[in-house]
Amino acid sequence: MNLEIELKKLIEDYFDFEVKEIEKNLESTVGNVYMVCSNSNKYIIKIYSDIEHTKAMINLHKILNDNNFYVPKIISNKLNEDYTKLFTDKYIVIYSFLEGHQIVWDTNKIKLTDKEIDTIAKTLRRMHKTTNNNEIGLPKLKFGLDIKRQSILHFDLTRNNIFIDDKKRRIGFIDFDDAKFGACVCDVSILIANLFFSKSKGANLEGMRRFIDVYYLNDLQMKEEEVPKIKECALMWIDYVLDGNEFDSSTTESFEARRYLIKKYLYEEFI
Repeated sequence: MNLEIELKKLIEDYFDFEVKEIEKNLESTVGNVYMVCSNSNKYIIKIYSDIEHTKAMINLHKILNDNNFYVPKIISNKLNEDYTKLFTDKYIVIYSFLEGHQIVWDTNKIKLTDKEIDTIAKTLRRMHKTTNNNEIGLPKLKFGLDIKRQSILHFDLTRNNIFIDDKKRRIGFIDFDDAKFGACVCDVSILIANLFFSKSKGANLEGMRRFIDVYYLNDLQMKEEEVPKIKECALMWIDYVLDGNEFDSSTTESFEARRYLIKKYLYEEFI
């Protein structure tokens, strides 16, 4: 049976909105994401195969929404359940659609503005503080275990997963499917690797320093303890990603370029 047809039938049976259009998100690397349009709203469907992961995603989004983070909300079904069974071994969760736009590099924008850097840094720090020592059933990160401060990690803070809502002047995060529990500095390292180092734009060291200063603010002891770990965690993350996925040559080259730049420019005295 066509999966789009089955999803449409499931939504009409279990939810309070009609499906005008349903389409697979071709940008999803896992292939489990669908966009749904009703007459008045847009929604995101995610299909999961593991019930514990499904529950962890629901709990994570509820915690963040309860603390006023700009992240997708869970849309409950008519039975007031947060997930709905699909076939015998799949589970769907419907999320609200986050308004705004992804961070996009173009010819007119070669780097983040200071305001964007500040808002991203403050939002990430608040997320780590809010979820401090709260595992909620997420897998534990295997590196960075010797670092004291730990929380929920987004673990995939690419520019595609950071939304900017210009109207309300806020930053939102999406796609927590790779979320882990571990050392907060690992999220800091991943974001730095993704936003301030690239094959095409090189190293934005000024922006990176600003992000670090705003994230740690006046907590000089924490900054002294964690900043020397940024390079190590960033390189471990690149190894982790490349070892666990089969990318095309262009994507692999992009990661290798970041590895080179991080090794060249990130050292304790410079940061």
